[in-house]
Amino acid sequence: MILIRPYPGLRLTNRGFTLLELLVVLIIISLMAVLVAPNLAGFLSGMNLKTAAKKISAALRYAQSRAISEKVTCTAYFDFEKSMLFVLTVGGLPDEIDPKLSDKDTAKTEKAKTYYLPDGIRFEKCILQEDEFDSGIFKIVFFPGGGNTGGAVILVDDREKKCKISVDFITGGVKLIVS
Repeated sequence: MILIRPYPGLRLTNRGFTLLELLVVLIIISLMAVLVAPNLAGFLSGMNLKTAAKKISAALRYAQSRAISEKVTCTAYFDFEKSMLFVLTVGGLPDEIDPKLSDKDTAKTEKAKTYYLPDGIRFEKCILQEDEFDSGIFKIVFFPGGGNTGGAVILVDDREKKCKISVDFITGGVKLIVS
């Protein structure tokens, strides 16, 4: 078997890496990890905010479509203290259900669909026309005819990045604005 050398004088021996070369590569990898990790953490927290906002938008669209398709009233409640959203049909909270409702209407009342915000994400405030709420429970009501009370919810994360979810009271459209 004849070995052809690509360059004259090149020795074809099997050499490994030296310890110095391995240490240089390890140092470069360590420096990259130190520089990239903080940026990656910030990116992931921003993704948590966007994901939470998209889930809340989907829950509001669900409440609206359910109200229209099943001819019931759906209410979305935003609980500031527990950092959660829950969606109920018909009268709202169990102790708020109207006693004048027919059996047909109360049969449609069911357990709430609950959505918890991830750690580090919270409701900053909710807006209804000119009024702003930053504590307690805020609600947006979706009616069987397609109308709603409207409103906006602002989410904020630990890094003070904000995301606004608004429900147009005329069209019922749910809009998500990341700032």
